[in-house]
Amino acid sequence: MKTLTEELIQKRLEEKGWSVPHETNQEDKISTLRDEYEFNIVNDWKSCDVYFYTDETSDGYEIWIATESESNVNINEDVYYYENGWFEKLADYLRDGCRVYIDQYSQDEYGFEEVIEAMYEELYMEEHDTVVDELGDEGYKYPESE
Repeated sequence: MKTLTEELIQKRLEEKGWSVPHETNQEDKISTLRDEYEFNIVNDWKSCDVYFYTDETSDGYEIWIATESESNVNINEDVYYYENGWFEKLADYLRDGCRVYIDQYSQDEYGFEEVIEAMYEELYMEEHDTVVDELGDEGYKYPESE
């Protein structure tokens, strides 16, 4: 019997160009996701499907905006008084292959990095399962528990 181990699975994943999520830098995660979903994250405001940006109220408070309209922001649905939750729809837009405006400063925000991390982990685990199935087809099996 050929023994299926995490080390063997990881080796196969690496041969396919996959690295463990917590060992992969942000640029590589974005590149892998871009290849899979064909989205564009741009710093150019023109012709985007969705816009993520910050603005300031007239009395000096920072607000976070996520909108599909560059000129008609819906206060109830698109404006966030707090930063948390601002990127909650980002993963869906990226999976849909959208052209997304996010300024460079906002790409350094924790919320953005968290979305990219979660999406990469999800895709990584799907590929992990595929590799396990491939190895199973080659006759590898997990050792039986005693």
